[in-house]
Amino acid sequence: MLFSVKSIVVHTLTYFVTGLIMSNFFNYGQLFEQDIIKDFMRPIDSPYVFVGPFLQPLRGLLFAIGLWPIRNLILEKKNGWLILWSIMVIFGILSTPAAAPCSIEGILYTKLPIWYHLIGLPEILLQTLIFSWVLVWWDKQEYLKLKISMPQQTSQLVTEIIKAVMTGCFAYIGYAIGGLLSVAVVGFNIDMGAAAADLRTQMMFVVALVVNVITVYFVSKLWSQGKLRIGTLFALFLGIDTTVPWLYQLIFTSPSPWPLALLLGLFPAVIITLSIRLNHKRMIR
Repeated sequence: MLFSVKSIVVHTLTYFVTGLIMSNFFNYGQLFEQDIIKDFMRPIDSPYVFVGPFLQPLRGLLFAIGLWPIRNLILEKKNGWLILWSIMVIFGILSTPAAAPCSIEGILYTKLPIWYHLIGLPEILLQTLIFSWVLVWWDKQEYLKLKISMPQQTSQLVTEIIKAVMTGCFAYIGYAIGGLLSVAVVGFNIDMGAAAADLRTQMMFVVALVVNVITVYFVSKLWSQGKLRIGTLFALFLGIDTTVPWLYQLIFTSPSPWPLALLLGLFPAVIITLSIRLNHKRMIR
């Protein structure tokens, strides 16, 4: 279970950060409008592109399932992260069964220009490298500590931190749902391409993630101690997930109308409330 959580967290964060950096550095919005490329890739203002980052926890889970049979092998080797990265580069990038971009088959059997194959390599190589190193390093700490019987208090602290980070990452799915509904409400008048390429706009979700993780960590203890009701818990996170993005927009971009801000914060609040209720046992007084 913990390995799955680690895989989900590490993949989601590395995917989001490297994608944000590279999309701005290489100007993906303009790149996807090039001849041939625009027939292969969806435009950056497509709702599917907007939703993509929020569905990465599912891919992280699939990675965990695929890696589980060889987990011990990777952890017991001195350079296990390099083994994992080599597997991902060889089978997931260069030698994919399908004719994917950046792969040998893609170069041979698609009409995509060579420069497009090459320009995509920095992002996927960097993301898989960081993913491999961080995942193996993180999992190896727990793996080694289990062998030397890590103190119960420290183990519980690590577990609570992991739960908080996992809950914050899953809240991203809620932002995706709320964002798409907001777009539908205003009749698709939002320039999603500009939003996806704007670093300031993307950082809004990073700030919301950090605030959610910190709040979940402390509030979950109050919930476990029976000091909060489910309604209070939901109201608290509805206020946080509505106010934090709105305040960020007020300072750095332009604030959304309050009804849209509430819609954006509704689903993350639901996800976080349910996650705390399911993942933290409540003391019965």
